[in-house]
Amino acid sequence: MSVRVYMLLDIVDRSCDYAVQMLRNRAGIVLADRLEGYPNIIAMVEAADRQSLAKAIMPILGCIDGITEDLRLLITRDNEISPDLLASGGSTPHKRRVRKN
Repeated sequence: MSVRVYMLLDIVDRSCDYAVQMLRNRAGIVLADRLEGYPNIIAMVEAADRQSLAKAIMPILGCIDGITEDLRLLITRDNEISPDLLASGGSTPHKRRVRKN
């Protein structure tokens, strides 16, 4: 099981290349890339659980403080799928009925 957070960053003063290099050198960063437009950087951090993810994010946020104009964190759901759910066939979507008046 793992949890990821995608960080969307708006970097000030055209220091995007510096910010990407700095992020790529930080422990816990799986991905850091420039984007076209705004936000102009995306980074991904992955950890075993939410508590470890929070511990990994704090030093990263500290290193980018002062060069970001805006920061958005998109946290994924846990990747765990119950074996019972797969065995029961509950993973297939059901058709929704539409009631016409």
